[in-house]
Amino acid sequence: MRYHQLFSPEEPDPFERRLRGTIIFIAGVFLLLFLKLFFLQIIKGEHYRELARRRSLKVFLLSAPRGNIYDRRGILLAGNSPSFALAVDPKIIRGPQGDEILKRLAEILGEEFPSLKQRYLLARRGTGTNQVILAFDLDRDTVAKIEARRYFLPGVDIIVEPTRYYPFGSELFHLVGYVSRINAEELKRLAPQGFTADDFLGRAGLEAQFDERLRGRKGRRLVEIDARGRIRRVVAEEAPVMGESLVLTVDVFWQRLAHRLLEGQAGAIVVMDPRDGRLLSLVSHPGVDPMYFVKGFPPKEWEKIRKDEKHPLLNKAFSAYPPGSTFKVVTAMAALEKRVVTPATTFFCKGYYRLGRRIFRCWRSWGHGEVNLVKALEVSCDVYFYRVGEEVGIDYLSRMARACGLGRPTGLGFPGEKAGLVPDRAWKMRVFHEPWQKGETLNVAIGQGALKVTPLQLAKLLSAVVNGGTLYRPWCVVQLLDPYGEVVDEFRPQEDGKLPVKPRTLYYVKKGLVAAVNGKEGTGRAARMEDITVGGKTGTAQVVGMKKRIHSKKLPYLKRDHAWFMAFAPAEKPEIVIVVFVEHGGHGGSAAAPIAGKFLKAYFKGEHPS
Repeated sequence: MRYHQLFSPEEPDPFERRLRGTIIFIAGVFLLLFLKLFFLQIIKGEHYRELARRRSLKVFLLSAPRGNIYDRRGILLAGNSPSFALAVDPKIIRGPQGDEILKRLAEILGEEFPSLKQRYLLARRGTGTNQVILAFDLDRDTVAKIEARRYFLPGVDIIVEPTRYYPFGSELFHLVGYVSRINAEELKRLAPQGFTADDFLGRAGLEAQFDERLRGRKGRRLVEIDARGRIRRVVAEEAPVMGESLVLTVDVFWQRLAHRLLEGQAGAIVVMDPRDGRLLSLVSHPGVDPMYFVKGFPPKEWEKIRKDEKHPLLNKAFSAYPPGSTFKVVTAMAALEKRVVTPATTFFCKGYYRLGRRIFRCWRSWGHGEVNLVKALEVSCDVYFYRVGEEVGIDYLSRMARACGLGRPTGLGFPGEKAGLVPDRAWKMRVFHEPWQKGETLNVAIGQGALKVTPLQLAKLLSAVVNGGTLYRPWCVVQLLDPYGEVVDEFRPQEDGKLPVKPRTLYYVKKGLVAAVNGKEGTGRAARMEDITVGGKTGTAQVVGMKKRIHSKKLPYLKRDHAWFMAFAPAEKPEIVIVVFVEHGGHGGSAAAPIAGKFLKAYFKGEHPS
């Protein structure tokens, strides 16, 4: 039997050939892996180690405490208190894993998961940092629960945030103002300046006016985190810098007294030093506890404020209203300066004044008889001022009003301060496309018609009348302090013009104002003091026109007259001016003058409220 050879000796075995190819391929792969590892670990090792280190490090911004606000005695009016906030990392809290973490948090916080997630999504949209703040002002029990479950809550952290604190609540709401969280529209505009969704902005009062200087500078914290997003250690930290603090001219004791005197009513009280324009008190009533804007409004509370007909959010000290008879001071100065009357000139008041076919009535229906300028101011005779107003004319009268600081902001600088309105021919043609009528001049002469002023403007005007004619800008901040208490800026009185009147004019106007409080028929007798001579002027401003007089208390609240009273003391050398405005309060003599009287008595007796 003959065997045949399958392969010739010259030909290689196919199995051996395949095996050799496989070995070479595997060796090549390992060589490539070795070369790649050599490249990554040896040649590029330091580079990738740095990248890995960076990926485990995160920067968190630290909120800066706002500067404090103190009254003139150093009593804290606005400060900061530490509070616990719940922060989450948006790079960890995402997808199904993120939902699981949010569900655990919702259970701890006692919230519905959909509500918490919605809040998270909204907050994440507005942040450009490694943190999203989900909850503020956590109590210690909640903090303890989160800390105890920290292992199961990757990307979750408890941070200590400075929270704005207002120890006097609504009593200083309109003066100090409040802060609230930045909204989405503002964030778009302010994000390039370093703002985030967690920041607060000053919204009113001093908080808004000095927001930039109160705000401070944020700090930074560099932390190392593990693969599950938990913080392992703090690598470095740059502490935040507290904002500058304000020291005011305002005395919190007088502020609280003024607030108390307006209890149950809507209105404003402005107390000013006529010698330099500094404010001792500025109150608008009612107010709102500013902590609601920091921590959030309960729905019922917000609805109550929104529907309140006394408008607690409106700063009435800066709002414009018809001044009523307080404006007769301006009419009197205009009449004397234009020489349409002398102090001795008299007019007979029989209870009304006829202009053409129209009858303009005096507040006293049976009249005041013969009155001169001083007597007209004492008894607030409308007929006298109808007569002199007609002779002065609206052109001169409006010029005098503007020269007295009316029709423009006072210069205090608070946001929201109204300019008021001094009407004239040009204004009426521009607004109504109609010529001015003589009857309108008579209305303006007694502080009615389209004329509008603010309580702060009247305080500025009366201060100028009693200090010799200098208009001072109202001011309420004396110093700005750095975080160490060092003075970085100081403020001084600023003149804002002079009254265009002679000293003789001021003498007779002041004489009439003193008679209004101390005379037998003075309309401001409720503010009289035994040992201090007070001067002042009442005002009753009609809100709606009526064909016949109806007692204010018989009208619906929103149709009642506004009550005014402005006063100064001591008359010989005035050191205090007070303007009281009671919205829909009725008559100035019965509603506003008693309030001013109580304040002045407490002030001069040194009776600080507790």
